[in-house]
Amino acid sequence: MWRAFLAIGSLVNEPWEARRFQIDHDYLPVHCAPGGGPDMIFEFSNTVVVVEVTLTRSSRQEAVEGEPVRRHVAKYVQQYEEKEVFGLFLAVEVDSNTANTFRDGHWYLNDDQKISLSIVPMTLSDFSRFIESGTGRWSEMPRLLKNMLVECRSRANEEAPDWKREINRIVTKYSVGSSVDLDSV
Repeated sequence: MWRAFLAIGSLVNEPWEARRFQIDHDYLPVHCAPGGGPDMIFEFSNTVVVVEVTLTRSSRQEAVEGEPVRRHVAKYVQQYEEKEVFGLFLAVEVDSNTANTFRDGHWYLNDDQKISLSIVPMTLSDFSRFIESGTGRWSEMPRLLKNMLVECRSRANEEAPDWKREINRIVTKYSVGSSVDLDSV
């Protein structure tokens, strides 16, 4: 995922600042990212994408990832007040309970101030399809990524299983072979 975001380009932060894990000489992860923060943080000119990747499945996914993902995204919402911050939760399969947790999109700070979060749960295969569609249009990918995340969040009022299907449909629309009109995005 880290290398996929590097392929998108246009990052404001340095590549080594965007990941919280060590890599080997082939640029492959040596270990998972340590706890206490997100796996990756990608800063673009007007957007920040906080990425969490998990291999956890079933309802355990919500128990293990629900609170930490929201807490990590909330930290960056506070840090980047001048930029729109998105959480991108990537998993082999997204459990409906996990999607339901991210639908609400709110977090309470220690002083009980409520802040809004924009987290999109997406399957690894959907995200891979979107990245693969970047060939020949890399310069447009940061804008398309942001627009895709905005559109996914706009459907968060649906029930979790329906929202997951909508996310898949939206990703398909933004991927090659779709009928997305780049001028209207």
